[in-house]
This record gives sequence, structure tokens and C-alpha cells, in this order.
Amino acid sequence: MKKLISLILIGTAPILFAQVGINTENPKATLDITSKKNASIIEGLLPPRLTRAELTEKGNTLYGAEQDGAIIYINDASGGNQQSQREYIEGKGLYIFDAEASNKEGRWMCLYCYAVL
Repeated sequence: MKKLISLILIGTAPILFAQVGINTENPKATLDITSKKNASIIEGLLPPRLTRAELTEKGNTLYGAEQDGAIIYINDASGGNQQSQREYIEGKGLYIFDAEASNKEGRWMCLYCYAVL
């Protein structure tokens, strides 16, 4: 029985430490996405898209220390509010969650945002 368990553990070890590659057989990082280089294919990475109103509905405690570094795209900042974690969400753009900000309450910070008109 011990030998069987040992064989199973040895066989699954490479899977537990594997890197993931999309369009590549030899990933060079934890997640490696390689372009298909085909002119007729739309390429890119789409993060989760939310409105500020949808983020407001999630409240001020859902995102915490374990979500430090989470990235979202706000596609409409006209609804919801700018209270607490959403204080700096003023317009469309990419935002990253900084769990250490504001006495460890956390804040969404702009990575690349469009000017508010």
C-alpha cells in the first residue's frame, strides 16, 4: 500500500508544479500566452469587466488581503459610489486592488484610466 501511494505521489508531482501555456508547449512563466500570429484572429487578454455600480453591490469587505493584486476593468463609472474601496474609481479603465492601502482596508487603484470628461 505504501508503494502504491508513493507511486501516485511521484506521478502527480509534476502536475502540481506545472506551468500553464496557451498556444505554447513550453511555457516560460506560471501563465504564458503566446500569440497565434494570424491576421484574422482577434487576440488579447480580457480581465473581468464590471461597472462601478456592480462593484458597489459587492460591498466593502469582499475584496481583502487574499485579493491583493486583483485586476478588473471598469467599463462604466456613472453608477454606484466612490466610497471606501472605490474612492479612486472616477472613470473607465484598468484598476488593481491594493489590499495594504488605507490602513489595510484596501483600495482600487488606477493602472490605466481614461480621463473623466
